[in-house]
Amino acid sequence: MNEFAVYLWGTPGGTDPKARAKVLAQSGFTVVDWDAEALDVLSHHMLRAMIHRPNAEMARQLAGHPALWGYHCGDEPYPEEQFPALAELVGALAQADPGHPAFVNMLSTAGDFLRTYMKVVQPPILSFDYYQWWWGSDRYFEKLEQFREAACLAGVPLGSCLEVNANPASESGDRTPLPDNAARLRQSVYTNLAYGVKMIEWFNCAAFFEQDSLHPTPAGCDAITLNRELSVLGSALIGLQSVDVFHTPPLPRCTREAPREYWVQLTGEEMRAGLVQGMFKDDDGVDYLMVVNRDYRVAQNVVVRLQSKWLGIAPWQEPKSYTYRIERFDRQQGGWTALRSSSFIGFTFGLDAADGELFRITTQTG
Repeated sequence: MNEFAVYLWGTPGGTDPKARAKVLAQSGFTVVDWDAEALDVLSHHMLRAMIHRPNAEMARQLAGHPALWGYHCGDEPYPEEQFPALAELVGALAQADPGHPAFVNMLSTAGDFLRTYMKVVQPPILSFDYYQWWWGSDRYFEKLEQFREAACLAGVPLGSCLEVNANPASESGDRTPLPDNAARLRQSVYTNLAYGVKMIEWFNCAAFFEQDSLHPTPAGCDAITLNRELSVLGSALIGLQSVDVFHTPPLPRCTREAPREYWVQLTGEEMRAGLVQGMFKDDDGVDYLMVVNRDYRVAQNVVVRLQSKWLGIAPWQEPKSYTYRIERFDRQQGGWTALRSSSFIGFTFGLDAADGELFRITTQTG
């Protein structure tokens, strides 16, 4: 993947494909479910297609089309006996069209089930769903930990499917959003980004758009706001490799704090709320820090302290001098704004409820 993906499960109503494509583009999507016969429509709106029910012959015919994103091969395959046939399809598509990925969305089941899937199918992207607002948040970060680890071990991008409407009743068809739907969706998106997710998937079209309509629901409007932020922020995140993820207390299940000797230390004003600390590197070895407020109700001030990267090693291995150049990413306009440079540094910033900030930290040694 060389572009951050924002994908909608399903296609809105209406018979005019040009009108549908226009609305989907205006809603901030980059990847949409689409018919292979109508790919040319997407090109005019900078959209790319997820093609369902693919086969090798279809892939050979579509391989050169600029509006093609990839091939949807399955959703939540179960049991494991399905994996060999899925692996055969994924392999056949890769041979017919090596330039576009086969896409499969997984259950949130980890352990041997996930390890077998990764070994047998060898997917080019690892996508999964865990709907924390429907199913409970107690295992949400546990799932992010498990699937991030599997994606990192395989060296493939991670995708995550999120609910458009956070109301648990919406799983049964109730379209009424919770009053704090926007804050809950923001928490889901930004905590996923801190875990290195490169593809945000919204489930689903029926919750995003009014029935048989191109008009977004109130919950869909909440997601549109986030899509617009992702269009800017995604350009900075797509080239970064997830290095580690830490949390501040109280620690969610299966997460950990940064060790005391780790060179980036966080504290928050509201310790009950907690922070997520995502660490990244780019291809040049430059460090990046993403800080996310875990709590979707409470804003807090964040204190970042950068200490020596060389704590705990032999003294002669530490450089004679070093400075950290810190820049904050502008999520509205794009680009980086310098903060300050020093060898031992502390800086603070405010973080709204469920919000996140991305920093670039360049180390200069002498």
